[in-house]
Amino acid sequence: MTPQRWSQIKAVFNGALEQPPEARAAWLHRECDNDAALLADAERLLHSFDTLGGFLDQPAQVAPEDVAEAMLPDGEIEGAVWAPGDRVGEFEIVRPIGRGGMGVVYLATDRRLQRNVALKSLPAAMAGNPELRQRLQREASAAAKITDPAVAAVFSLEDVEGHLLLASEYLEGRTLRTIIEEGPIELAAVRRIALHVAKGLRVVHEKGIIHRDLKPENIVVGAGGDAKIVDFGIAWLESPGGTHHTKLTREGMMIGTPAYMAPELLANGVPNARTDIFAFGVILAEMLLGRHPSVAGSTTSRDAALQHVADRARDTDAAKRYATAGELLAALEASTPATAGGGRFWWEFHQGAVAVSYAVTLVPAWFARGQIGGLEGRSFFIATTVAALVASMLRLHLWFMSRQHAGELAWARRRSAPFIRIADIFFVLSLVIGAGLVAAQSSLDVVLLVLAVGVAIAFAFIEPSTARAAGLE
Repeated sequence: MTPQRWSQIKAVFNGALEQPPEARAAWLHRECDNDAALLADAERLLHSFDTLGGFLDQPAQVAPEDVAEAMLPDGEIEGAVWAPGDRVGEFEIVRPIGRGGMGVVYLATDRRLQRNVALKSLPAAMAGNPELRQRLQREASAAAKITDPAVAAVFSLEDVEGHLLLASEYLEGRTLRTIIEEGPIELAAVRRIALHVAKGLRVVHEKGIIHRDLKPENIVVGAGGDAKIVDFGIAWLESPGGTHHTKLTREGMMIGTPAYMAPELLANGVPNARTDIFAFGVILAEMLLGRHPSVAGSTTSRDAALQHVADRARDTDAAKRYATAGELLAALEASTPATAGGGRFWWEFHQGAVAVSYAVTLVPAWFARGQIGGLEGRSFFIATTVAALVASMLRLHLWFMSRQHAGELAWARRRSAPFIRIADIFFVLSLVIGAGLVAAQSSLDVVLLVLAVGVAIAFAFIEPSTARAAGLE
């Protein structure tokens, strides 16, 4: 498709969007006049736009035997032909784990090297097609040359008993889709994931490979927060010099996921670096907004600098996007606040300091127990101790997660936040009640009240401030 033709399609498409939905069809026919190809392209774009919300988690299925993600009601993977324990050449099947671009994926053991691999069984039609086999071999060979921490390694493409098998690195972790669905991702984790993916894209593009189906399902985040790009099953391989391309699909097929496809691809354009960058921009916006930008409405982003990167990367005009993944990566690095590291230190310091302070507070609480005496004294001390232990242990857990498993910190904070807040409030109330009980007997009431006020200020004002400085809120 020529730039002139795409500009013409885009103009008609944008004009149709300005019309009331019920009047668009008639307007398009008038505007396109006798240009049936222009009408078809514009209608395809409008259909993709109108149905986008229904495709957020589904790949396009022009060729459903090639691209689908299907799980049968009983938990089995649709299309799986091998069961756990089956041997296929030098691979031993552990279990089917999913269905992605062009085939079923199994967790398998490579018995030659005694390592687990993600083994993709490609459609049988490809095994009997010499041209497709050659293209697949080229793609696998190119992908196997990529050795980068942000990209899942491709090991080999093998022909076993008529089956084409693509063996790649098996990753322990969760897909970005799973993480997004759990709720808002902390800004520090968003930056970390975005930087890893951008670095991976830069390396992939330098090898002449266009992923073509970048989406949250194809990004795996490990326990340490590092992200990797996976599934090059429908990748597009540029020939040296960039003048020709080879692709792994049949002519006329629209492959990819509409919610992450650049507009020019929806009009049967040629994939290039900017189409992957468009998908990256949508993913970054989704991480920031908590929902796909097409359905997020006017929700304000939590980070203006990152949102600016996302908006430029997913500009509908390809010429206005970042030209290369290297340029995208530079913009991301420039958007990272210089104070982020220091902010995280003070947040971690606050978590540790509060845990220690709660433990120290139990000393005056113990003396107050003696002053109050009886069942009331014992009950006061037990309640104060339980609240202090819960609040302290959970904060120490978050401190540890921040240091050792930063990628899981957002999940840990969401899970523990309600319990920490309840423990904080309970601790303050316990100190206030203890001060009232001991007031007539000693000056410990003043100490307990001062401690209660200090704790309230710490969790109500200081802690949120350190979290914002660390990019956690």
